Amino acid sequence: MTSDSELITEKVDQAVDVLQETDTDLWLTYCRETTEIQEPCLPFLLGFDVVWPTMVLVTSEGRTATIIGSHDAPNARALDTYEVYPYESSLGEQFHDLLAEIDPDEIAVNYAEDNTIADGLTHGMYRRLVDLLDGTDYEGRLTSADEVVTRLRSDKSPIERQRMVRAAELTQELLAEATERWTPEWTEADVAEYVHDRMREQRLGSAWSWDYCPTVHAGSDSEMGHTMAGDITLRPGQVLHVDFGVKYEGYTTDIQRLFYYPETEGEPIPDDLQSAFEDVRAAVNAAFDVLAPGVEGHVVDDAARDEITDRGWPEYGHAVGHNVGRNAHDGGTLLGPLWDRYGDSPRGVVREGEIYTLELGVETEYGYLGQEDMAVVTSDGAEWFVDPQTELHRLEA
Repeated sequence: MTSDSELITEKVDQAVDVLQETDTDLWLTYCRETTEIQEPCLPFLLGFDVVWPTMVLVTSEGRTATIIGSHDAPNARALDTYEVYPYESSLGEQFHDLLAEIDPDEIAVNYAEDNTIADGLTHGMYRRLVDLLDGTDYEGRLTSADEVVTRLRSDKSPIERQRMVRAAELTQELLAEATERWTPEWTEADVAEYVHDRMREQRLGSAWSWDYCPTVHAGSDSEMGHTMAGDITLRPGQVLHVDFGVKYEGYTTDIQRLFYYPETEGEPIPDDLQSAFEDVRAAVNAAFDVLAPGVEGHVVDDAARDEITDRGWPEYGHAVGHNVGRNAHDGGTLLGPLWDRYGDSPRGVVREGEIYTLELGVETEYGYLGQEDMAVVTSDGAEWFVDPQTELHRLEA
């Protein structure tokens, strides 16, 4: 097991490289009361919550500093990563002194219009920051750190990759356990409860809200969407759909799997069900085939959307994929259509080292056939991060 301090060292070193590549003089993360309003970058910048207003500064020349409340300063010193400037009544003087020494042309701060992972700065804190710069040489030099945060968060360091590999293994193990224990009397809630019990035993978190992770749909009687597991049982001749991911040491996975419950023992999978499964598989594969560095997110979505509609199915009502990392939806470039609700995120480009899900499904008389697999971007394309589901699994009564 690696410590958070090792992870923070990796990410701060990586941040310096990103600042140099993006020609950014100074990246400033400004936050407070993070147990109430989380700052998305703080887990890999400090690794602990803060109460008083706190600043973390990283420069393109490799200087790293934090201006932090005196009670939190020992935790920051223990990281052995930053120049630590503790304060009691105000951080203004230390901030002004550091700015004068760094003398940045621009200050990239933690706000963004379309990217949740880069938008931790509240409006009130932004106003306080503007006030701190009032009358200095640095008025009007604030800019969004969106690109910096996106690249830093999306390009997984070795420790992050190790944790995600283990999260993927645990996710698949728990799904296998649950479906092996499954009986026809189990409701959707019983499936979720079994998985939750095992997660508690292993002290695992959920990739999204615990209440509907896993998301369980028992055939065509179940309502689709981000729904909580209910009291529906799976009828013979129907498909159990599970959307699931665990959080292991701060990192997640996100996959969907399908299980057919035959009406009679040894019954072959119906031809129309098999055909629908293959149609979804083909659309997911179409997205995978164009996933590569430099490709804009909407191009990946177009490939899957065209494939599924060419096969006679309606368009799916969401993006085909998203980054995965500290959360199942990890911001940055979205593999989605150019819809207003997504802003500019589908115009972002795919980069080497990013890990995406590729997901879509169709509604059938057997239930929702949703498939979701994870892929990592390589130098010239992509590789599967988790082995995809290439055939329907069967449930045995």
